[in-house]
Amino acid sequence: MANGTLDRMLVTLDVAVNAFAICEVRRGLRLVAKPDDAIVVHYVLQGTMYLMVRGKEPIVCGPGTVVIIPPATPQNITADDQPGEDVIASENCSMMRDGLLVYDATKGAAPDLRFACGLIMASFSGSFGLLDQVEEPIAEDLTDVEIVRQAFAIMLDEVSQPRMGTRALTGALMKICLMMVLRRYFEDTAPHSVMLAGLRHPRLGKAVAAVLDKPAAPHTVASLATEAGMSRSAFAREFRECLVMGPIEFVAKTRLHHAAELLKSSTASIKVIAASIGFASRSHFSRAFRDAYGTDPRNFRKIVSTSEIDAPRTLRGSRERFGLEEEPG
Repeated sequence: MANGTLDRMLVTLDVAVNAFAICEVRRGLRLVAKPDDAIVVHYVLQGTMYLMVRGKEPIVCGPGTVVIIPPATPQNITADDQPGEDVIASENCSMMRDGLLVYDATKGAAPDLRFACGLIMASFSGSFGLLDQVEEPIAEDLTDVEIVRQAFAIMLDEVSQPRMGTRALTGALMKICLMMVLRRYFEDTAPHSVMLAGLRHPRLGKAVAAVLDKPAAPHTVASLATEAGMSRSAFAREFRECLVMGPIEFVAKTRLHHAAELLKSSTASIKVIAASIGFASRSHFSRAFRDAYGTDPRNFRKIVSTSEIDAPRTLRGSRERFGLEEEPG
């Protein structure tokens, strides 16, 4: 039940890449990055990364490691395990002619550590709460997963020459990389994950599956508790502990996710979409959608229909600088 529920929840993960950067660090220097509202993804290309957050022991990452940094997490990054001179990332950032951002903590010397860095937005803070429970970085060595290296190579090839569909394709490829990280993380940490332990609860999983299968149904806390075969109070408590949100909030987010997908993929009227996901009135749906997505359904449809041909300048990069293929000799 846990794996099936997780699969259904991961399907809802929407990813948009907001920016790419290359970061270079020399031994004896420490790159200091302030917290960001976005999820940050690092991909180590060369050397060894020592990642420090909240004063804990460094996370050591070799080439081929992908790291997911939760939002609002300050980072200190070095190329060795020795204390270094601070280099503030925001004060040592430059833009190459092709628009690629470069964070330089080398002071003119050859870098001992090089890694790609992507800022992404994952709707609903990462698939209805799957990443909300992650308070520390997730680091997984994916050197044995060729598709991750290829995905970064294709992403950077795309953003160096933006064309129709570039934004959608980079988002899809980044989602693949995130999926590979999360798959290994869930497999490795399953015995210790509070969230997975909750989803393994066969009764709780039934309620989650019921919402994902039929989001437009008239779900209530009482009806979902009945689905789970639990008392109303016990169900509500365990659901919140597992997903960091109440059952009805989960229902609302599931419905709005389906609405967003319909707005992107169909020509159905907004009134029809609202009714199909369980909203009695278009105005109520529009207010809820605006609260979740920051714009009304009509404007959202207009934005997504044109965004595929709009590639942000900050995405334009050089594949060679990311070390994903050798430069010409």
